[in-house]
Formats: sequence, structure tokens, C-alpha cells
Amino acid sequence: MDSFTNISRQSPERPIGRIATMLPCELYLVTMPDFDPSRELADLAKVLERWTPAALRLSTTDETRARSCVHAIRETVQASGTALILTDLPALAHELGCDGVHLTSSPAQCLTAREELGRDLQLGVYCGTSRDEAMSAGELGADYIAIAPNAPDLAAWWSQMMELPVIAEDIETKEQAIAMFKANVDFLAVPLSFVDADEAGARLSDIVSRAAEEYPG
Repeated sequence: MDSFTNISRQSPERPIGRIATMLPCELYLVTMPDFDPSRELADLAKVLERWTPAALRLSTTDETRARSCVHAIRETVQASGTALILTDLPALAHELGCDGVHLTSSPAQCLTAREELGRDLQLGVYCGTSRDEAMSAGELGADYIAIAPNAPDLAAWWSQMMELPVIAEDIETKEQAIAMFKANVDFLAVPLSFVDADEAGARLSDIVSRAAEEYPG
């Protein structure tokens, strides 16, 4: 259920997005809303090379800012084999050659988003802790659902019962990561804040690598 494997339309075949510690699931990075590629692109490139995430999502929903960021980073991101995902901007994702969009509001927006996005790009929907919303998102054509970090029980049920990939959102602690590993999620979405590449890498190691080392599975 690695739905982002080779998703980037501009990239050669990519390796599975797992670092050398062999994570139980794939990594999905999310930028801060104030991400500034004019200062942070070089560090981002280092993180992509080191961690080979399946996807990178720009969290800004401001169209002007998102457009500027995409122009600055798309080539670097997609050339690394990482999918570039926008937030709540399906038409812009299609226009700029991104790989998909992530909806933060409601599964009810899926149909409109799909029309704007096109059939070939990824459509993800945040469903919080709601099983009903997750099921609705799947019925309305989502390619993945995303759930809250405090909902490992929902993740475990979904992974057991459904084929659609599930992403654990906003993972900021080792304990959250371990709980989601146990729930058999497909992707771990980790906020990516930059001081520099070393700092970002250290934070990812604290959350993800240490969780993988302690994960009993």
C-alpha cells in the first residue's frame, strides 16, 4: 500500500522511502507554514537525500506563497523521487505539476477537489479521529486518509479492514511514532522545521529512528 512509491511524475524510479534503520512505514514530511525556500532549499535538499521521504507537503494554504514555493523547490523535490503535495489547493497542484493535494477540511470536498486536480494525481483527506469521515473519504475517491496523532486505535482498525493507505498526521514524539508503528500505518507525517539540515535531521532521528529502534515489531 505504498501509494507514493514512484508517484513523482518528474523523477526516475525512486528507492522505497525508508532510511537505513528500516522504518516500519514510509516517511511523509510536512513543511511549516512559513517555510522559506530562499533560505531553506539547500537544507531541504540534504534532508531529502538523507531520509528519502515518500512525500513532502507544503502546509501553506496561501496560493501566492504556495506558488512561489513550488517554483523554487519542485525540481529538487521531484528529482529526488519525492512526491510534492499541496494543501487545500487542488487546482494549483494540477497547474504547477505537483503530485497531489491534501485536504484539511472535509471529505465532502473530495468531488470538487478531484475535478480540479484531475484523475492522475493523489488526493488525501484529513479525517481526524472520525471513522465515519474516513469511510466517506474513501467512498468519495480519496487515495489516502490521514488521521490524528492520538488515534492509533482508528489507524489499527483501518489498516486491518481497509485497503486505502492511512497516514498518521502531526507525529512529534517517539511515543506517538511507536503507537502508530504498532497500528500498522502506511505513512508517518512529521512536521519539518528548519534551523539547518543537521538540526532537522537530529529532530527526525529523535522521533523516527529512535522509535524504530524501540519498536518491538
